[in-house]
Amino acid sequence: MRSLCALVLLAFASVVAFSQDKILPEIKKGAMLTYQVSVNGQLFPVAMKIDSLTPDFNRFNWSMQDGNSGYVVNTKASLDNANHAYWSDLRPGEELTMPPDQTILVLSRNSWNALQKDKKFKLDEQEFIVKDQPQSATFKLKDKAVNALYAESANGAKVWFLNNSSFPLLLKIEGNPAGVDVSLQSIE
Repeated sequence: MRSLCALVLLAFASVVAFSQDKILPEIKKGAMLTYQVSVNGQLFPVAMKIDSLTPDFNRFNWSMQDGNSGYVVNTKASLDNANHAYWSDLRPGEELTMPPDQTILVLSRNSWNALQKDKKFKLDEQEFIVKDQPQSATFKLKDKAVNALYAESANGAKVWFLNNSSFPLLLKIEGNPAGVDVSLQSIE
């Protein structure tokens, strides 16, 4: 009996320790998100400061090392319904508003709901299926595992989103058929 109790306590402690290992970063107005972007193999950092953050609107003030900067906006329509991501060039000196079928850096509520209900969702005409993250593919910030959802498409694209229904932030995409891979490097 003692052995059984010890085994149960050990199993419980392991579950608690594992769940505590994953962080869920706070996403709030003023946060600075720094991404490493790869466009056809060329790497460059992009800083995205959260300028406005509500359930129906968010705006990012982006900047690059070359001094270019501007704004990108997700509207209520895009946050509700988008099934495409924005992978084109950012426009210096402009405020670029996403159309209803596109978001930048965030999964739409419709896609989030599909992901939760069916464990799959469509993004950019690809179906992604939610899977357990392979140990070698755990998304980390500052050497700490992040509470992320991981999905793969049939063509080999892999995507990680923050496991946060209020703000399912794009953490990383690799193998993107659009030729643009991104990886979040820090949240300050």
